[in-house]
Amino acid sequence: MRRNTLNFLIDATTALAMLVMIASGLIVRYVLPAGSGGYGLGPAKALWGMGRHEWGDVHFWTAVTLGTLLIVHVALHWSWVCGTVRRWIAGTEATPKTTPLARNAYGVGFLGVVVILVGGFLWVAGASVETIERQQGHGRRALWQDDDGLIRGSLTLAEVAELTGVPVAFLKAELGLPDTISRHERLGRLRREYGFEMSAVREIIEGYRDHSGSTP
Repeated sequence: MRRNTLNFLIDATTALAMLVMIASGLIVRYVLPAGSGGYGLGPAKALWGMGRHEWGDVHFWTAVTLGTLLIVHVALHWSWVCGTVRRWIAGTEATPKTTPLARNAYGVGFLGVVVILVGGFLWVAGASVETIERQQGHGRRALWQDDDGLIRGSLTLAEVAELTGVPVAFLKAELGLPDTISRHERLGRLRREYGFEMSAVREIIEGYRDHSGSTP
């Protein structure tokens, strides 16, 4: 394949990925905003068979694809990247006679700075996460009682625990699930694999909440 053709394909695919990422971001923000999943606030909404969570996955994996394409783009223009970085650092007065090893060093150094910035951001973000204690008061209990269809197979164990106040460990024990199962597994998949009914999940939650409410 000719170099120009390869560059065109990479650039066209990158442009397409950017459009998909923009479109999915707009869908999550405006078409399926927070609360459209139906967590006790009304019926769940979906666009073309996918809910807000699935569109969020589309947005994320499109971003991963875009990042991969950008890496390929940099690799295809590596000499230009190295030369541009060298001119930024050394200035236009620098001698053009630079060894390939020295030119590559400028490019590698630039990529190293990018990796450090991205990695540093992720580390700071992870270290800055806070745990917010939500009230388990009358409002949440009334919300649970008002919506019979609240617990669905699309919810994860963690989401059920957050929504109802029932610990994940308690749910696992009552449903006979192994402790090794991730808290992010969905009820629908677990129901198919372990054979319990969604009504059993609701009964476990009601029993736990009734017992907790009667405890001083």
